[in-house]
Amino acid sequence: GISWNAKHEGISMKRILLTSTALVAFAGAAAADVSLSGSATFSYNDLTGFDEDVTITATGSQALDNGFTASASLSLDYDSGVAAVTGGDVSVSSDSSSITYYIDQDATGAALIGEHLDEMGGVANIFGNVDDDPIDELTAIMASFTFGGTTVSASVDTADDYQLGVAADLGGTSIAVGFDGAAAGEFGVLLSGGASSVDYDIAFASDDSYAINAATSAGGADLTLNFGSVAGADATWEIGASMPLGDATVGITFDEASAWEVSLGTSMEGVDLGLTFDSANAWEIEAGVSQGDLTANIMFNSADDVELTAAYAMGNGLTAYVGYFDGSNVVTYVGAEYDLGNGASVVVSNASSDDAEDEELGQEYVEGTTVSVSFSF
Repeated sequence: GISWNAKHEGISMKRILLTSTALVAFAGAAAADVSLSGSATFSYNDLTGFDEDVTITATGSQALDNGFTASASLSLDYDSGVAAVTGGDVSVSSDSSSITYYIDQDATGAALIGEHLDEMGGVANIFGNVDDDPIDELTAIMASFTFGGTTVSASVDTADDYQLGVAADLGGTSIAVGFDGAAAGEFGVLLSGGASSVDYDIAFASDDSYAINAATSAGGADLTLNFGSVAGADATWEIGASMPLGDATVGITFDEASAWEVSLGTSMEGVDLGLTFDSANAWEIEAGVSQGDLTANIMFNSADDVELTAAYAMGNGLTAYVGYFDGSNVVTYVGAEYDLGNGASVVVSNASSDDAEDEELGQEYVEGTTVSVSFSF
């Protein structure tokens, strides 16, 4: 029992106060949303031996006052005897505004240079990154605020390069303006929208780059136009058209260098066929088959390249894979993958080269014979 005499009463009251303080602190922590996720892979390869890779990530978020939420994460990664702890991005955000600190400084800057480069296709310098600094991969802090249909963003990177961006929806047309403070300052503008059945992108930048991309349909055909110049160079253009003919689709492109390409594609009863032929007398034939539990793809071309992949679902979660590639070198692989459910699997594979790890070649198997067990949670 607890003694309530004068000697022990003060001690007991201290214990009560300490316990109350701990309960309040614990209640605040309990209000936060904390989750754990991770994955683990254990494998043996007859060329490299044993390997293990375990990653556990803790992610936490906490609702603050005035509708803001703070979030952060921490990851522990153990890979073949080397352990590393990395922090994830730290952010405070609401429905209309946010500020984020990028631990790895790998985010695209507020000018959205990288994003718009992808949208403009071959016009690789449309937003004027003439100094070739990777300014879209050094962002340390980004802040943004949205009001109405307009979003204003600002960022700064580890080299003290700042970027500003404004994006707005004007009703049928969107506009994005970006400014990069590196060197003498660079800016770009992108307009995107549609009018009278024509979809378009129009962009220009301070280094005399510009581009126009347009697409429309007429008479059952899809028509495209790409026109532009990079940093004041001679303009390039390409026009394209495609039209369905029964079960087939025929397409053609033609550019300023008088280069052209014709394509033909068709599908029939689980078989897809494709053929391309161009002005340089280069051709390529592709075929894909999907029949029940079997899927297969084959490609061969005028350069004597051959690619063949196949997968067969054997039932009860077991799938067999095979691949053959004859290009700059010959790559072969075979594998069997057993799905244990809930993110767990067992894989047995054999590959003739590490080139099989190329995801475009199939299952990304490493050279040699490998047995691996993996799961995620």
